[in-house]
Amino acid sequence: MTKMERRDRLHGRLRWPDLSEVQELAASQYINLSANDAESYIDQIRNILAEIDQIDDLEIPSVPVRYPEREIGELSDDGSDPFNVYIRRCLVRGAESGKLAGKRVGLKDNIKLAGVPMTNGSRLMDGYVPSMDATVVERILDAGGTIVGKLNMDNFSFGAGGESSEFGPARNPHDPAYSAGGSSSGSAAAVAAGEVDIALGVDQGGSARIPAAWCGVVSMKATHGLVPTFGITYVDHTLDHVCPIASTVKDAALALEVLAGEDPRSPVSVRAPYESKAYSQGLGEKGVGNLRIGVLKESMDWPDGESDVNSSVRDAVEGLRDQGAEVQEISLPWWKQCESVILAIMTHSLAAMVDSDLEGYSRPGMCDPGWQNLFGKARRASGRLLSPLLIVHLILAKHLQQEYCSTYFSKAQNLRHFWAQQLDDTFKEYDVLVTPTTPMKAVRLPTVEESEVGQAKQRGLFRNNLNTCPANLTGHPAITVPCGTGDNGLPIGLQIIGRRFDEHLLFNAAIEVEKAANE
Repeated sequence: MTKMERRDRLHGRLRWPDLSEVQELAASQYINLSANDAESYIDQIRNILAEIDQIDDLEIPSVPVRYPEREIGELSDDGSDPFNVYIRRCLVRGAESGKLAGKRVGLKDNIKLAGVPMTNGSRLMDGYVPSMDATVVERILDAGGTIVGKLNMDNFSFGAGGESSEFGPARNPHDPAYSAGGSSSGSAAAVAAGEVDIALGVDQGGSARIPAAWCGVVSMKATHGLVPTFGITYVDHTLDHVCPIASTVKDAALALEVLAGEDPRSPVSVRAPYESKAYSQGLGEKGVGNLRIGVLKESMDWPDGESDVNSSVRDAVEGLRDQGAEVQEISLPWWKQCESVILAIMTHSLAAMVDSDLEGYSRPGMCDPGWQNLFGKARRASGRLLSPLLIVHLILAKHLQQEYCSTYFSKAQNLRHFWAQQLDDTFKEYDVLVTPTTPMKAVRLPTVEESEVGQAKQRGLFRNNLNTCPANLTGHPAITVPCGTGDNGLPIGLQIIGRRFDEHLLFNAAIEVEKAANE
């Protein structure tokens, strides 16, 4: 079979590589084969392909859609969306009753909602329509929630300020000249603007907590694996988290009650029967009288940190001390190195994820081959449509792989392992740690002129994730809650980090901060 006879892998039979292709494929793996050497491998390659080819004869189960009546809506327009939070308005109603009955819910537009186009903040795959619902979507609808829109985000989640969205940046409802944060920019801004009651963000290094802090709302990044990730656009299965965002601690806790729990389809999930806890029940009843709080020195010692952010966080902690909490400043020197480590891990793992056409290898659960096929073809046809920051990391990954045998991934992974253990040890002495969610308040969005000359691309890697990325590395739960406003009237977020699977304690501490901030 010649190269001209290629067929679509999802609708036909596998094509066998010819002799020259075997040599080319081997060379891409640093193996130089003569024509005679390649000939000796041909039969084995074809025998294995013949076995794999039989998969197309098997019936692969599909994931049923539980609530098929859906209004897919249309792309948002500026007139009805002053903060540009929506990519698409839609309407999908769930069960008639449940914990989220009457709640309007928005989804970051990298969470699959069957029948409704999904963009990932990019135009790379214009017209892509998922055929399945993400696990978190199923759970929202089962709990009676109504999904009202797909929300704006950084291009393929790669950014921390929302500026890379090909639909324009979401704007901060407290001042539309300022960023809503990223990458889940529209999710936080939609909650802050009152467009939705609850939104879902996706967080690999702070992408839900950062915009929540900048927009003055609440977001919980639960223990890694507590919320299934089946049906999202993955970045790194060891870093991916789906996070509820809400205007109050209680609504965030209620959302987590619905979202948490095992799912065998997910590449990331607790792998045992798990009964979701009643996170929203009894909040604020016990107070913080017995709470041991460690205030992390390094989290307030960044060169670009802002004094009003640190002061607001310290004032909030003093309020907890006044209620009887035991407060002590502590030091974790490795905290200052987490950005270097997460960049090394994410650069390598993101390239592997893209290499797999965004499903990932060495993972349990189900995949979406239709999504892989469409993304893969779009990427191969026009790789230039990938976000500039993603292209940078793909180039870096190849350089680090070729020149240094991927050892910087392993060095970073080993550091990550030991730091997670050290954080576990810290929680033997303290119940929670407190940091500013971000060292600074929201930054001003670039002007049209700056964007036109490409200056906005240079802001793709903010340093607003310095206090959020450590909990992604270690997998510990972390919540951001508003604790005041800065000198310019923009919100300030306080982050509380706790033991694995101790989300209820974090909600209880956060609600006390919330009460004080609202007095």
